[in-house]
Amino acid sequence: MAARKSTPPAPLEPDVVDEDLAAAGEEPPAPTAVEAAYIEALHREREGYTRYDRKDRVSAVEAELTRLGAPLERAVTRPPETA
Repeated sequence: MAARKSTPPAPLEPDVVDEDLAAAGEEPPAPTAVEAAYIEALHREREGYTRYDRKDRVSAVEAELTRLGAPLERAVTRPPETA
């Protein structure tokens, strides 16, 4: 009896845009807590590489942030000014 050959599943494409969301003008869902923590860690990592002038690493971290759809700069929150 001959062994059956099976075809491996096609790899998932991570950068595929959900056409239904794009057509409806909706934004993708908000990141989960884990994704938000990962994005925050990437921002801290980017700041460290910038501080030590590691341009090659900065560009790698920026590429990952872009892939995730995260802004390259963190939002700066300041406490309200008191009079």
